[in-house]
Amino acid sequence: MTINSLIIAETRIQGVTIRPVLGAYELLFGLYLTIHAAREAPMRAEIAGARISVSGAEGRRCELGYARPEQPFYIKQHDFQSSMTPALILPLQPGQVAALETLRGTSDLDFELTVVGTGFDKNGEQQVQDTWRAHVSRSDWIKKLSDARVRNILLLEVPLPIGETSEEWDGIADSLRRAEEQFRLGDYHACVASCRTVVQELGFHRFKNKDWAAPLLKRLAADRNSMAKDEREAAMWASLRHYTHQAHHGDSEGGINRYTRADAQLVLTLTASFLTHLQADGIFGAANEWGI
Repeated sequence: MTINSLIIAETRIQGVTIRPVLGAYELLFGLYLTIHAAREAPMRAEIAGARISVSGAEGRRCELGYARPEQPFYIKQHDFQSSMTPALILPLQPGQVAALETLRGTSDLDFELTVVGTGFDKNGEQQVQDTWRAHVSRSDWIKKLSDARVRNILLLEVPLPIGETSEEWDGIADSLRRAEEQFRLGDYHACVASCRTVVQELGFHRFKNKDWAAPLLKRLAADRNSMAKDEREAAMWASLRHYTHQAHHGDSEGGINRYTRADAQLVLTLTASFLTHLQADGIFGAANEWGI
């Protein structure tokens, strides 16, 4: 850390820790600063925070967020050498942890902190900036995830493909948006019913047949061992449609309206996963290949 080209402190990152907070996590960077003794008039710096980037597999570097001091962070020179152990904290949502794991792959992680603040010397104040780096090995990171109980949840990000859509996707995307909103509002029955619409329309567009699910379920019951991978995948869709069917009908038709948050979360996650899988494989709206 320098002010007017004069080094006032040597800094190293002595630890990177992930810890749970309510509904999310925090990435904590523990620092060790050796502050040089003042040569003339003491200088000081106030650290505002640090822009964090990280690289993992294949060396690809991505922005992770902005970390702020755990407590007010001042570096101040004295007539003697001194030290301090501050920390910077970066809030992480579960989806960011999942994305970080995808970036890491099976490799180590390399963090880079671009630290910014304000320095003060006898000439007044000026902006200061420095770059600090930390390497975390694969085994060490996996242990940190375990200690923070991050590995107690499935680190799988299921994106909702609800951005720009083609005309072919518009109705399906609208139903998925509605299902996500209903889930957050706590209307779990409506969420399941909207997901049922998405699954039905996916099957219709995929197989060009309104009654696409019945043949798959019959095949599953009668001859499941000879089914190919693609047929088994399609049977999963049909089973999800069958599960959500009761949300689509009233009591006189065997319908129910008692769905829990866990029920709705299961259905919404599976529905978004199937849709994303179709997009990733580029087979949405393809010709009927399975004879259904």
